[in-house]
Amino acid sequence: MGNLKIVIFCFFCVFLSSSFADDTSTAEEDKINSWQHLDTLVTLINNMDERIGELRKDLKKSKGIGDKKIIEEIEQVTLDLQSLQTALEMLATGGADLSLFGEKSEEKFDWRAQLESVFEPILIELRRISERPRKIERLRSDQAYYEERLLVAENAVKTLTNYRQTAPTEQLKNAFSPLENRWSRRRDDLKSRLDLVKFELQETLSPSNTSKTDPIESLKKLLGGRVLNLVIALGVMALVYAVMRYMANTYRRYVAGRSKQRKAFIVRAGTLLFYLFTSLIVLMSGMAVFYIRGDWVLMGLVFIMLAGAAWALQKSLPQFLTEAKLILNLGPVREGERIIFNDLPWHVESLNFQATLTNPLLQGGSMRIPVKALVEYNSRRFDESEIWFPTRKDDWALLEDKTFGQVISQSPEFVEFKVLDAIKSYRSSTFIDQNPQNLSLNGFTMMMSFGLDYQHQANITTSIINDLQDYLKDGFNQASYDECVKSLKVDFEKAGASSLDLVTMISFTSDAAERYIEIPRILQRLAVEACNKHGWVIPFNQITVHTV
Repeated sequence: MGNLKIVIFCFFCVFLSSSFADDTSTAEEDKINSWQHLDTLVTLINNMDERIGELRKDLKKSKGIGDKKIIEEIEQVTLDLQSLQTALEMLATGGADLSLFGEKSEEKFDWRAQLESVFEPILIELRRISERPRKIERLRSDQAYYEERLLVAENAVKTLTNYRQTAPTEQLKNAFSPLENRWSRRRDDLKSRLDLVKFELQETLSPSNTSKTDPIESLKKLLGGRVLNLVIALGVMALVYAVMRYMANTYRRYVAGRSKQRKAFIVRAGTLLFYLFTSLIVLMSGMAVFYIRGDWVLMGLVFIMLAGAAWALQKSLPQFLTEAKLILNLGPVREGERIIFNDLPWHVESLNFQATLTNPLLQGGSMRIPVKALVEYNSRRFDESEIWFPTRKDDWALLEDKTFGQVISQSPEFVEFKVLDAIKSYRSSTFIDQNPQNLSLNGFTMMMSFGLDYQHQANITTSIINDLQDYLKDGFNQASYDECVKSLKVDFEKAGASSLDLVTMISFTSDAAERYIEIPRILQRLAVEACNKHGWVIPFNQITVHTV
């Protein structure tokens, strides 16, 4: 019965071969051969039926003896009978596919099985690549295994031989002889296995015939295989990316560039979708190359990278959505608004995957940063009169720590401040923290408190004020400040404990900023000269100069 399937296969092959017979065969001969095949199959089927009937009778008569063997034979004969009936039906119907008329089976989708089928070529390739190192490691492990046991076996044989030779009685000698023979055979077996492992390891470690081939041929084989596929895929991906970028630039130049609403939401959304679509097309073009070239290993590696990217995207999805809002100009930072970034004010020039921030008062005041760096920030609308930095290049300023100097340069990182003949550098944010008073912007005002003795009480609010004011004006004119003084006024301030105090307020234009340090000295000198000229008495410690 075991050869029944072979018989059926032979019949079926003969039947099929009849359709490919030589043109010289007649239709009548083909018909006779077909009837002979059908008759043989029917005879075999009848014999099988009779055999099954006989086995069932034997099963009833057996009374439990040999039931298992009879049942197994009945099952085998039944299977053979079904095969014969199927062959007969196929011959009778002209080779119709009977599987098409079976019940439709609902196959359950198994994602694990699908993944295994995808990654199976990769595992096979990795196993093939690592076959030689794994084999060497296995052989070395076997060598250590047999060497350890061979040493034990040799020591055991030596000990048994010594006991047998030095045994005092014949009975003891006879007792040690079988043990010695058994351990000798075990030692010889281990030695043979060890020699075989050493030989195989030596053959594996020796240079193979393939390594003796021409290096140029090996290089050609390598470049013509997977490396070539990778190079072609990268080239196609670069070409597709270049074409997509060209299309995007053309659209931006001729369509969006002429549109007044090019910053509208729909344009931004379209740009974002275009970048995503470009990434997808570039990736699919590379995968198409691997598919056409039939390189399933590289294709599988791409799937692994995609799975890793999907896993990473799952964790960073909230961050990605926040960045997408910024790109679409829907987030807390928006184009055309003002933002404080790294403690400096910036104008948000543009928002895309990279944001452009500008500051018109800083040298090199334009920088590109990833849009994700702005996630934690907020921008606001601003007025045109707002300043972007407290000073400009070449401005004179007075810092909060009373340091006076000129701004030589100011960048997003550092401000170089010239103090006398030395250059002092501040970090830009630290410079702002010094609350610089820009003397070159709108000018400045100098105030001086000046006290006279109470003996001048009768004229302190009249002639003395006018005489001092006139003297100060003449003094500043002679010191070449005539074009820098916007206003000069002297007034009575208060009656102090020991003096009658006057206050002098002088406003200068920005042209006098460079001479800011000498102005307090000129004021004090002119005040003293006026007192000497008019005979005014100055009490002790009654001159104070202030800057506003």
